[in-house]
Amino acid sequence: MVNPLDWDLGNVPPGIAWGGVDEAGRGAWAGPVVAACAVLDPASVHKWSHVLRAVRDSKQLSPEKRGVLARELKSVLAGWAIAEVDALAIDRENILEATLMAMRQATSSLVLRPRLLLVDGNRAPRTGLPERLVVEGDAVSCAIGAASILAKVHRDALMAELEAQHPGYGFAQHKGYGTALHRARLRELGVSPVHRISYAPVAALQQVDEALRDELRGSLEHCATVGELQAWVAFGLRPAYGRLKLVWVETLRRRYAERLAQLAAADGLA
Repeated sequence: MVNPLDWDLGNVPPGIAWGGVDEAGRGAWAGPVVAACAVLDPASVHKWSHVLRAVRDSKQLSPEKRGVLARELKSVLAGWAIAEVDALAIDRENILEATLMAMRQATSSLVLRPRLLLVDGNRAPRTGLPERLVVEGDAVSCAIGAASILAKVHRDALMAELEAQHPGYGFAQHKGYGTALHRARLRELGVSPVHRISYAPVAALQQVDEALRDELRGSLEHCATVGELQAWVAFGLRPAYGRLKLVWVETLRRRYAERLAQLAAADGLA
């Protein structure tokens, strides 16, 4: 089997910097989807090929090996960046668009812009860079494999943090995926603010609260400034998210957008 670094060197024009982008958490029921971009160039390959040749699809590595390799990659790559898109945006955009959004965000925050971007999968994120789609690229390409490791390690750490913030769901254990344990804890505890309520297995276990919906609607109407609207999202909508039907959230979002436009217009006339 061809080493992923050799595959890259055989498929990328010589003398340029190239990148790979991949995601983690697309199929999870809770938490963000995370995308990472890893950039290689001739200098990093020449100096650090012994590290880069250890890169594999993150799923083929133990958590311990992934963690060690992620730290090494952050030191030896010519550039790297990570982006997160949370559950609210996933439910608003759908998971495919949210994943592509995370890929664009990761790529746009790079200091060193690659001349070619290798993308895992069959959908282009439209980053503005020349892109090449590579199906199962995390097992084929070194740059994509490095990105998959960075994304997976970063997201696993986030899920451990979410376990501390929302104890009892087992996020640190199952990382938000649809395991039997996760389903059992959802039945017991209800849906948390970081769950994806557009996912049918989550929606089926929701304990929704119409009074809370009405309270949020009323507090939204009383927002008198853009700052108050932003606080309404942070301290009203987000904590209540798991107890709202998706259709309620969409209605509240539309009204939020209307109120935002009204207040912005009023500020412009002041």
